[in-house]
Amino acid sequence: MDAISAMETSTLVYETDVSRAVRALGAALKVSPEFVAFQAASQAIDADAAAQDLLQQVRTRQFELRWSQDDRAERSAELRKLQAELEALPSVQAYDHAEPVARELFQAVDAVVREAAGVEFAANAKRSCCGG
Repeated sequence: MDAISAMETSTLVYETDVSRAVRALGAALKVSPEFVAFQAASQAIDADAAAQDLLQQVRTRQFELRWSQDDRAERSAELRKLQAELEALPSVQAYDHAEPVARELFQAVDAVVREAAGVEFAANAKRSCCGG
């Protein structure tokens, strides 16, 4: 076997091992209680018409506050009222509970991968400013 074939074989085995490990990690995350709860909470908010309506109203008020010069105090009060209504919804409360728990899981996974690989994993998974 020549050097190029040996390198290609080594790369193929490595890619297969990495792909297998990544698929196993993804499958484990997908059924983890933290991720399942987060997905369910996210889907519940998406299906909650009241939450979607309030979210749209909050975004509108935020935009108005950002770009309007008149009556900022009144707009701020309206925004706080809408945010309180939104936060009182059970679907939003469930999401607000599930999201940091899922984030903690993802950060723990990232820490393990970072330690094993010896490189900042999640930080290097982001697109670079240079179009990477």
